Amino acid sequence: MMTHVVMLTGAAGFVGRHTVDEARKRGHKVCAVVRSAKNIPKSWENDAGIVIVVCDLATDTAVLGSALNNVDSVIHIAASLSGDDTVQQRDTIKATENILAGIEEQSKPVHLVLASTISVYDTMSVRTGGIVDEQTKLEPNAAKRDAYCRAKLLQETICRNANIAKLSILRIGAVFGRGRIWNSHIGIGIGPVLLRIGGQGELPLCYVRHCAKALVLAVENPAAVVNVVDDNLPDRATFIADLQKTGWSKIVVPLSWKLLDLLALAARPLPVSLPGLLRRPVLHARMKPLKYSNARLHKQLGWTPDCSFEQAMQEAKQ
Repeated sequence: MMTHVVMLTGAAGFVGRHTVDEARKRGHKVCAVVRSAKNIPKSWENDAGIVIVVCDLATDTAVLGSALNNVDSVIHIAASLSGDDTVQQRDTIKATENILAGIEEQSKPVHLVLASTISVYDTMSVRTGGIVDEQTKLEPNAAKRDAYCRAKLLQETICRNANIAKLSILRIGAVFGRGRIWNSHIGIGIGPVLLRIGGQGELPLCYVRHCAKALVLAVENPAAVVNVVDDNLPDRATFIADLQKTGWSKIVVPLSWKLLDLLALAARPLPVSLPGLLRRPVLHARMKPLKYSNARLHKQLGWTPDCSFEQAMQEAKQ
């Protein structure tokens, strides 16, 4: 296996730290880009294979450009997971534009691995119980989705339009692991109560170590677009039953998926800004009973899971 020099943005984040570990385990040298020196893990300081760069990707273009020298690949994870369009424009879009500009200025080809999201798909176009894969259409009406989805759709577009040698887009599911179990596909949490919207359909989960492994494999085996979700995905009811073993939620109130979809349909003409789950594109993306294929993840990246869902959940709950 060829050794790469890999720049990792968002390196000190939840996914980033695991990806740094995976890259080092596989023998790659890492340029770990972090926004604040306060978040640097102690273990990195004694690793000669990790160069730490403190850089605000949205503003520190000179620092970023210098750090890109001699880099073979960039795994671009840094993005805002929340916030309105203004926040997303700065932390996701502007940061990505600066990375692309820096890559284009390099004297040698640099491979960009973009950590995107499975939420960019148009699940309104998929029948209930259908399969979401890389052939599923992208969301055509971004204005009806949340700011995060809009930003990731635009981020993918500007990456595809950039003048770079190689681009791999990994559309990652809901990442979970120790310290992070909750995701927007589970339901609505109100204090000790969880409103479970339907019980069927797979949750598009990805254990954090599996996500990290896929990102590093994409450096070694460039691919165009790959969905990153685990094998043997649990349905919503199974996941929530497992979640309850942690002591939350104490009360689960099941709601009919079809009823909520009808309510969202009826509310569509109202001249007011509706909550996310009363906007059908958002509701379908988060709660529609669907299945998710990871066949291309196995075939193109050679990915295999390190553990089962049960083992991953056991670790996540610790």
